[in-house]
Amino acid sequence: MIEEILLIIAAYILGSIPFGHIVTKLSTGKNIMQVGWEKTSSSNVLKHIGVWQGLLTFILDIAKGFFAVWLARYFGTAIAVQVICGIMAVIGHNWSVFMGFKGGRGLAALIGALLIISPKVLIISLIPCILFTVIWTASVGTLLSFLAGIIFSFSFREYFPAGFLMLFSLIPVLIKRLSPLQDILKDTSNKDLLENRLIFDQDSVPPIRLKMKKKGGK
Repeated sequence: MIEEILLIIAAYILGSIPFGHIVTKLSTGKNIMQVGWEKTSSSNVLKHIGVWQGLLTFILDIAKGFFAVWLARYFGTAIAVQVICGIMAVIGHNWSVFMGFKGGRGLAALIGALLIISPKVLIISLIPCILFTVIWTASVGTLLSFLAGIIFSFSFREYFPAGFLMLFSLIPVLIKRLSPLQDILKDTSNKDLLENRLIFDQDSVPPIRLKMKKKGGK
């Protein structure tokens, strides 16, 4: 029991390592929490710092989730403990103990955890995210990926662990989408702001990237 608790704590600490902040600080001297979306996410680093910094952060964030679950599996813990470790890595990324309980969205850490729990579910889940990133926005694709992964996982008993991992990881992801919560609490009647942040991860509806050509037009 003590070993499982220590592994869960270790998973949170692993998830808390702010690679986005570290990579940005070492390469540019900037504080990523004062740049762009003010998050340690690889997407923020990619868009506002640089391509290689963003990709490196993405890979390192995936590694956090991967090793959080790998450690639990290495020590022979039950699959339930491995799933909890994956969830804790996501929570650690979103509310890092090293960043004053601030962080990113936790999606890369979840990808890393799924690489251990079920690579097949991960592949199926990524399909809608990739499609909607090209067509519209990754934020909608992410929600559809969660939906696809959860439905597929709970349709087959052997993939239940991946389903629980995605289901419970969705909670911290949605909570982070609502941040900063002060804006919503100031005006609880603003349903558009609440819906836009939950669905689109921003305050407004993003434009569709691919537009169909009108018949007879150019």
